[in-house]
This record gives sequence, structure tokens and C-alpha cells, in this order.
Amino acid sequence: MRNERRVALVTPWFGEDGTGGSQILSTQLVRELFAPAEGIDVLTTCSRSFEDDWSKNHYDEGTERVRNVTIRRFGVCARDTETFNRANGFLLSQPPDWLRIHPQCIPETIASAFCAENIASPDLLKYLADWGRGYKAVIFTPYLYGPILNGVELVADRAYLQPCLHDEAYAYLPQVKKTFQAAKGLLFNSKAELALAQRLYGPAIASKSFIVGHWVDEPGSSLKREGRHAIPRAPFILYVGRTDATKNVHAVAQAFSDYRRYRPASRLQLVLAGNGTMQVPAGPGIVSLGAVSDAHKRGLLSTCLALVQPSMNESFSRTVMEAWSYGRPVAVNAKCEPTSAAVSECGGGWVASSIHEWIEVFSSIERAGEEQLRELGERGRQYYVVNGTAARVLERYRAALDLDRSASHIAARG
Repeated sequence: MRNERRVALVTPWFGEDGTGGSQILSTQLVRELFAPAEGIDVLTTCSRSFEDDWSKNHYDEGTERVRNVTIRRFGVCARDTETFNRANGFLLSQPPDWLRIHPQCIPETIASAFCAENIASPDLLKYLADWGRGYKAVIFTPYLYGPILNGVELVADRAYLQPCLHDEAYAYLPQVKKTFQAAKGLLFNSKAELALAQRLYGPAIASKSFIVGHWVDEPGSSLKREGRHAIPRAPFILYVGRTDATKNVHAVAQAFSDYRRYRPASRLQLVLAGNGTMQVPAGPGIVSLGAVSDAHKRGLLSTCLALVQPSMNESFSRTVMEAWSYGRPVAVNAKCEPTSAAVSECGGGWVASSIHEWIEVFSSIERAGEEQLRELGERGRQYYVVNGTAARVLERYRAALDLDRSASHIAARG
């Protein structure tokens, strides 16, 4: 099977209907980066998604060929869910500031239980051990699941880890540090993500690190067709993504409720688009649409005043780049270094952290005239043109993986 131009992508879940950030990234890599002659093998499990039972096989084992893409699915095995949940609960309960001060404080039993009872596919690992060195490069994404934590070392001399790293308890696991150190190359979405990795795993990783960026498709030209979906008539701020506590949506919704309570004459709305586990708080001006189609999302992005991304845990944010591609300003969490650094760099919006600061942002958006909003959005759009178009990002991937030696000078090195 040896083919020195062929690439493999290892990811726990793969499907064109995936909605998580890493799943969208995986389908983009397959659809766009390796559309030319090289082709790609996707090595994934039979589990359907992050939200499903990780010990259940939804898809059949086997191989499917779609044009130059080969999807190889491997079964998952039974796991001790109760032990994993206890370990996961402990990790989620650790205050980030405590972990930063005491990075070695995670008990070995907790770390081992989290990794041992993670999603597991022994046959996928066996395939990597037997055939992995027949690939030009093997990309692993994201960082904290069984096939990645156990697979990188099997093909370390050609393993490229795209971690989608956050400053969270999982990043402090010793097994994660070992994975970062073992990989031949590290692919980062942003400068801030690389800086976090260097703080956690040491400056030595800089020599093998590449900032490839994060691309989104350019806006479609048929806004009239996209606008046929239900778009609020009142001026609105948009949130797109999972509506759950990990995305800090509850805080921004509470701040918006307070804002409308202080300004009862306001017509401003907060529109939430996306599924999640959180019950969206009821309040004047808060509109929850649930999951929306891509066309509906494009219509919302093309007509909102601004987009909010309140999450503190992003290696970057796809929705921020999407909003900027439409020339819309964004408001992000000041405690999320990747998104706040991008906003500060280009001046394409606002940053906020406390409830009071979010209220101030809502007030600024509602008071701003069309010209000011357009100017802020244009700054973001220029950032997108340089950092988020497919052509620019794909050049960096190909250079990092040495797929095109003539482009090697393009890679943004750490």
C-alpha cells in the first residue's frame, strides 16, 4: 500500500453531517486540502459522534471509497463509563487558575482512568502499527481522545498533531504532554494556541510547530435565496454554536436579559442558533432557533448587527471567522486568548468578560451607526482575507506537511 504522496487523517468521529469544530475541520481537510492527486485515507471509528455512546458501533466496519478519499472505519470496544465519568468529573471541577499554578497536581489514578476508559479502537491502532509508515504524513485531530493519545507514537516519525488546544484540565494530563512531544509536527489554528502549547509543554516544541490558520468558505453570492429563511425583523446580535455551559452561553444570555431590563424600550434581540444541553433562559428579546441549516445560518450572518462568541475555551473560533468573512464585527470573551488576540490585532470588534462588560458591549452595538459597524466589520474582513481563506490556509498545510517543497517558505512557523 506504500504511497509516499498519500496522507492519512486519524480522528475519532467522521461524517459529512458532523457539527463539532473538529469534525468540520476533518471534513474540510478531506474535501479541500487533499482534493488534488494525493488523496487521503480517513482512519476513524464506527462511533457516530461525540454525543453518542463511545462504546457503541453505529457504522459498519470496513472501507468505503469516495473519489480519491478512502474511509476506513474500525470498531470501538467496551469501556468503563462510570470510571471515566468520575475521572472526567474531577478534571472538569479543577479551577483553571489552580492548574496553572500547580500543573502537576492531577493524580496519576485520575489521568490513567481518563485515558484508559476513553474512546478506544484497538483495530485502528493495529492498522496504524502495521501500515502507518506507508503514508507521507498522518494527521491526528483533536488531541484528547484515545485514537490520538495512543496512535501518535506508533507513527511518530510522520505524525502531525492538530490539537485544537484549549487551556483546560485535559491539557495538563501527562499523557497529553507526551503526545505533543512525540509528534513530528504540530499544526495550530492561531498564534495564541501555539503560545499556550509552549507554556504547557516547553519552548522546544517551537521548532516543529506550524501556524496553519483556520479557514471558512467565502460568503455565497445569492443572499436573496439565503434570506428566504426566517430572519428577525428587529436588529439582532447573533450567537451560532452549541448552547451549553461549556460555551458560556448562559452568561451572555443573562447579561442580555439584564441589558433589556435596564433598557425596556430597546428593540435589540439576541438570536441563538444551535442545539445544546442548556435550557435557554427566557427573557425579552432572546430568540432561540435551535439547529439551523447552512443556508439559514448564512442568512443570519449576512443580516446581524454583530456576532457574539462568549466561550473561554477556543483554539480559535470558526464562527468568528465566518462573521468576519461577511464583514460583521464580533464580540468575544476577553479570557479566551485566541479570539481576543485576533480581535485586538485587527480591531474587528469588542472584548468582554464580566456581566457588566457584556452589557456595555450590547449598548455599544445598539448605539453604533451603520458606518461604524461597517468599519469594524471591514477590519475583520481584511483579517479573514489574510488568514482565513482556503487558498492561504491550504498553502500553509501543504508546506507544513512538505507536500509541495516549492511552498515550504509559506508556512507560518512558531
